[in-house]
Amino acid sequence: MRDLALVGPSEDGRYLITRDPASGARFRLRVDRRLATTVERSTRDSHRSPGQLEIPMESSLSPRDIQTRIRRGESVEQVAEAAGTSVEQILGFATPVIAEREHMVDQARSTSVRRKHVSGTPVALGALVDEALVGRGVTPEDAAWDAWRREDGRWTVQVVLPDGQAANFCFDHKSRYVLADDPTARDLVGDLASEDSLDMAIADAVRGSDDVAAEDVEDTEKIVVDHAPVHSLKEARDRRALGQFEVEEPAAESTDDEPAPAPRKKNARRSVPSWDEIMFGGKRGD
Repeated sequence: MRDLALVGPSEDGRYLITRDPASGARFRLRVDRRLATTVERSTRDSHRSPGQLEIPMESSLSPRDIQTRIRRGESVEQVAEAAGTSVEQILGFATPVIAEREHMVDQARSTSVRRKHVSGTPVALGALVDEALVGRGVTPEDAAWDAWRREDGRWTVQVVLPDGQAANFCFDHKSRYVLADDPTARDLVGDLASEDSLDMAIADAVRGSDDVAAEDVEDTEKIVVDHAPVHSLKEARDRRALGQFEVEEPAAESTDDEPAPAPRKKNARRSVPSWDEIMFGGKRGD
């Protein structure tokens, strides 16, 4: 960078004339409000070294664009870099939006969470998360909360745990409800299906299909259902394994007074127990 020497104002007073001491080339600088403001500001800042000027940087983003990007989750530093300006200039537009994001966090924390696998009285998000953190030996104040607006108008509320894990929740501030948005969030608020509940859901689905299966049986056949309860999918599988190893009992030996009964014939088409028989413990009649 070359230093220029000030020659003086132009004849019409609209420019400052400068000269390159090395080459003698002359340059002119238009005197406008921006230049006047810069010079005035530099004279007021006594802490600056002599001759040091603060040149305001023009932003490539409008104030509306700056606030939109901040509202959607970008940091002040990210927006300043995108705008090609300083953080200080972005803060003037970003501060009210940052306050809005903090307000949405407070609103979400006081809003009840809708949990699919948990019944009972609804509990607010903040209470659930704080209780879960204490249970893990984490101080609730050590978790970082943030919020930003989504494309659909709702808000994403994020909790970053001290170990770096992030839990995201969907907050509908108009309808006043919160939903866990990822596995970490569901784990944090206890909205995870247990293995037993999944097994019983499968068993219930199979049990509900029994009436439909019965309609497909031939009129000459009869279903005998044992209503022994099915407590888990494992129990159903165990019943099936035992059923596969069943064998016919040998016919009893005949006596002089009583003829030997004919051996029972099993239905070859149904030699392997059906799923209904597995679930309910019953066997098809002869």
